[in-house]
Order: sequence, then structure tokens, then C-alpha cells
Amino acid sequence: MGAWGITAFESGTGLDAVGFIRHNMTEGGNLELHKIVSDMQNDYWTKASDVTHGESHTSPMALAEMVIKFVDRDIGELDYDEEWAADDNKFSALTSFTADRESLEWLRDYLSDTLKHCRTNSRLYASQGATGSESRGGWFAKKDWYKWQKHMTTLAERMDTLAASTDIQIELIQPQEQANDPGMKLE
Repeated sequence: MGAWGITAFESGTGLDAVGFIRHNMTEGGNLELHKIVSDMQNDYWTKASDVTHGESHTSPMALAEMVIKFVDRDIGELDYDEEWAADDNKFSALTSFTADRESLEWLRDYLSDTLKHCRTNSRLYASQGATGSESRGGWFAKKDWYKWQKHMTTLAERMDTLAASTDIQIELIQPQEQANDPGMKLE
């Protein structure tokens, strides 16, 4: 599928990761970040690529975007209400989504290291005389290259802020929030 935008949700890799998470939701509607990270690392399709490759769209990036959507109470795009998705697990039906500091720090480090290596790789290509998209980390348009870098920086900063919480586990969504907030549910 490739990618058609700067976010992981605008890529085949990101949508595969969201589908994997949806498929592995528990019967009771609970998600645990550490379990998602572990399960993704053991799955062929969603396994995180080596950060030194500096890939622009990865499953950890999609997971970080998902975490932020829950924190910002903006999960409307995560569920599909079309007939073909009628039997899919729905993120709007979640009763709990917890994150632990270690998993948030792993996501932060993965995003930061991927960004660092992507920048390094693009400078290396440019120093070797590469022109065009190779000198911009594979991005066709220069403006998208800069937007992607800002997006990755913002995601890493948000993971860092969450990881700085004094709580051992952070509830990313409160059950009463979801039940009382029409923006959280798709009808």
C-alpha cells in the first residue's frame, strides 16, 4: 500500500498495526500498552524495524499516534462504521487502556532514534551526491520531509510527557469518560 501522508495512519504499515491491535483486543475491552508492544514485536507484519534504517512509517509510530488519540479524546477515526467492518472490535468499546512508563519510554526512544537515523541517512545520501527524495529521507516533497520530522518530534515529546507521570500505570481513557462523551463513541 505504501504511504500517502506523513502520519502512520496514512500508510499501509500504520493501518496494519491498527488492525493488529484491533484484532488482539481482549474480550473485556481492555488494552495494555506493554502487551501491545510485546505482541507487535513477536508478529511478522507489525514487528518494529531496526531504527538504524530510519523508516518513515512504522508500527510503533502508529501505536504512539493511537496513544495520543486516546489522550486527546479523539478516537473517532479509529473505528469504521461501514457494513464491511460490522464484526470488527471497536476502540470506542474499550473500557480501559493502560500505559506503563517503560513502554512509553520505549516508544519515545524508538521514535527519537528513528528520526535521528533518518536524518543521518538523508545527510549521508546527500553527501554522496544523491538528489531528490533520497536526500530527504525518501520523501518526495521537501515540505513533507519537514512536516514528518516535526510530527515525529511531537510524538516523541508527547510520549516523554506521559512517561514523566508519577503514576506507575497511566489510564489513557477513563471508563466514565468514554460512556459520557459522545465524541468518544461511534454510533
